[in-house]
Amino acid sequence: MTYPPHARQNDGAAPLPPPHPAHIERVRLTSDDMVEELGDLYGKWRAEHGPVVPVELDGGVPAWLLIGHRAIQDVCRSEATFTSDSRHWHELREGRVPANWPLLPQIAFQEGNARFLSGGPHRRLRGLLTSGLNQVDPAGTRRFVEWVADRLIDRFAYAGRADIVADYAAPLPLLIMLRLVGLPHEAGENLLPAIFRLLEGGAEAQPANEKINAMLDQLVAARREQPERDLVSWLIHGPLEAGPPLNDVEVRNLAWLTVMAGAGGTTGWISNVMEQFVRGQDLHSLYLSGRASIAEIMNETHRTNPAVQNVMGRFPLRDLSAGEMGKYPIPRGALLVLGLAGANADPEATGGDAAGAHHLSNEYHFAFGAGPHECPSAAQRLAHIITQSAIERFLVRSRGPKLEDADAVRWGGSVIVRQLQSMRVTFTPGEAAARPDAAGPALGEASRSAHSLFPPRMRTLLTARADH
Repeated sequence: MTYPPHARQNDGAAPLPPPHPAHIERVRLTSDDMVEELGDLYGKWRAEHGPVVPVELDGGVPAWLLIGHRAIQDVCRSEATFTSDSRHWHELREGRVPANWPLLPQIAFQEGNARFLSGGPHRRLRGLLTSGLNQVDPAGTRRFVEWVADRLIDRFAYAGRADIVADYAAPLPLLIMLRLVGLPHEAGENLLPAIFRLLEGGAEAQPANEKINAMLDQLVAARREQPERDLVSWLIHGPLEAGPPLNDVEVRNLAWLTVMAGAGGTTGWISNVMEQFVRGQDLHSLYLSGRASIAEIMNETHRTNPAVQNVMGRFPLRDLSAGEMGKYPIPRGALLVLGLAGANADPEATGGDAAGAHHLSNEYHFAFGAGPHECPSAAQRLAHIITQSAIERFLVRSRGPKLEDADAVRWGGSVIVRQLQSMRVTFTPGEAAARPDAAGPALGEASRSAHSLFPPRMRTLLTARADH
């Protein structure tokens, strides 16, 4: 993958603004901060700085962390003032961002990637992705999720112990995403670690991103030649409502977004919900007594402990004076970080209640974003199906899960994500535990399922269009 040059650029744009004001004392926001128990970290920052916190990211990169609910809404909804195109980021344009900065793959502009576009170009790509996701059959998807879940559970059910993340929450969404986009499931053995290396933002983030793109490039080439019942085939050969057909890079990048959000985000959602069931006795009691559904607890987890804590990359297109978004003036081209977790705990959004209060019916979190770049409703529906079905099957077949020991929980992540790396539990086997000599499926074995996320007529339609 090619990143923008890091030397000073002169492309006819207006003169660059001066660096961030030196007198502002910045808060260190590092990956280590996100791994530890957060407590009232965001509340402390809010009291001191207000809804926008001047921060310094890993590598000494300055940014502004938005933890105000209204501030994030304003930024996400106003494309005229804020852009996600990092070519406007003055630190990058001035060459003050190292070329090997671990978080750069999350921010660096990519041609044909809907995440970095706005206006008409963004609506075109988003519309095509949405049209493809709308072809997904919810009932068929649920059956496939349950099929995969049962075969993963078969591998550990008899033993009565498992690592929730490694044995279940990590492989399950990936298998669904592979079937969705059309990658062979054998690819999961290489794809899953690459996804998490990218999300964790370490030294291996950029090589991991290149590996993911190479796998998707091969898939796009194959599907352009011969369509199948998958999302990539639809993006290449599906009906076009407006505009030219997608080129290979645009198709690859839409598939990238889908796999990253689906496999990375949904793994974190399943893991964090299960952590609530195992460790949060109050929520578990509400569920067992019938006073809270799994769907409500899923929503509560999105609010109190979202897997995606912060989203990198919005940039003001003009100078913001003190008082517009907070107490500080913010120069145009500054890096804004959308602090989803911090905004979820904003008393302005919660009606003044404490951040830990349980509002099981309120959906005011930003887990799916907001504004023009909010996750399409079809993508949100798919994430709900995967997560809820996975949790339901685990609780039916693995009853009364408890932590294996005092060291059974290990958190991991980065400035971007905070999710479990490991949670070892013991439980009472429920329905039809597998025999102790049952090997269970490897990632590649899920390809043996005849289930499809798309209806049979899809391949007939796409093949006919490809022939013409």
